[in-house]
Amino acid sequence: MEARSPEADTDTLYDVIIVGGRPAGASLAARLGKQGLSVLVVDKATFPSPPEVPSSAVIYPSAMRLLDEIGVDESQYADACARIETGYIEFEGHFIAHLASTEVHGRDYFYGLDRAGFDHALWRNLERFPSVTALSGITVADVVRDDSGRVVGVVTSARQGEAVTYRARICVIGADGRHSRIARKVGAKVVEDRSQQTSTVYFAPWEDVAPIATDGKPALHIVNRARGETLILQPTAGDRMYVAVQVRADRVVLGGDPEGFYDRTVRSFAVARNRLANARRVGNLLGVTRIANRYLEHGGPGWALVGDALHHKDPLDGQGIYDALATGRRLATVIVAVHEGHLTWEQALAIYRRGVDEETLSMFRVTVERLQNQLYGEPSPLFIRTMLRWLLNDPEYQRRHFMFLGRALPPDRWMPPWLMMKAAARGVATDVGRALGFGAPAG
Repeated sequence: MEARSPEADTDTLYDVIIVGGRPAGASLAARLGKQGLSVLVVDKATFPSPPEVPSSAVIYPSAMRLLDEIGVDESQYADACARIETGYIEFEGHFIAHLASTEVHGRDYFYGLDRAGFDHALWRNLERFPSVTALSGITVADVVRDDSGRVVGVVTSARQGEAVTYRARICVIGADGRHSRIARKVGAKVVEDRSQQTSTVYFAPWEDVAPIATDGKPALHIVNRARGETLILQPTAGDRMYVAVQVRADRVVLGGDPEGFYDRTVRSFAVARNRLANARRVGNLLGVTRIANRYLEHGGPGWALVGDALHHKDPLDGQGIYDALATGRRLATVIVAVHEGHLTWEQALAIYRRGVDEETLSMFRVTVERLQNQLYGEPSPLFIRTMLRWLLNDPEYQRRHFMFLGRALPPDRWMPPWLMMKAAARGVATDVGRALGFGAPAG
């Protein structure tokens, strides 16, 4: 959907105005459009294009199920994806574990994404809804308030510079990412911040990366040093591979040269030197330093936030797109109720806040804890070669881990103490069997 000339819509009253047309905003608009609400979606980008701030490049079956709900079939974004059914987690110099996907919500695979193509598919999906107007290449300059201070619209400027006012009957939504202009303009405060221990991530697309799987199929490969550095090789569309480094932020010294930092860090891994020996980088280096883990205020008089504008965290568990889609669903439900006269805006915000917590808070806390353990923790070589090896090679652990990533198990209860004990027992038994000549050597 191309940018439309805004003059004809000047001062048009919509039920809802959404600023930001990527997963959070586009999915919210689709849900509202399906219910017949008049919706204006504006985005400063033109599509296809990657997000301004590098973001989640993976979706699990939980997110695919939410896309199904808004009529976005897998075939619509398949060209922007690499289907992944297997993964490898390696502790450098110690062991490598092979993990197979488990069926969750009817799918036993996940996708590595080209965000430019994926986001474009969600933007194009809005064409199906007659009551949704989607304008690209439009920058929001400010919000409009009435005499009581309630947000009732936005002032935008197109690339040609015309100032245009659009008004909303119910609300204005900030779906414009972790550096949300709407959040700044309405004065949304940070209400929870867990950014004492953060990571810095840099990544770039590569071609002709040597496969790790013997069958040559796309496979996720994570290499952990257990010393604050992780290498990630994630398949994406077009037989390309995102090669990423994630480093504990307090040990990152860029020296004004992120390219040099990225190249040195990548090449310091033996795996990278081997798998990239005949590969070449084919795109720009992208990165985020000191990735924040936080929540902002969810809403106020005439406004609300959704997706990364509301809540964002470390990409360790790849939950960003699911969170955007899930909070969009929660927000759509209460907006429709306001539209139908069943709720006041204030009541809707209270319900939305509880819904956001139900969808995201447990995963938020678990991700922060896992970040602290996996990137900031430095386990001993003995612990790596025993407990971690036993755990990561354990079939029940692998099954529950994929269910956790696919939101089929409660994030705070996916790994109970008995799982570690049973994995250790199975691991010891396997090691003893191998020592006696049964089975393959340990990974």
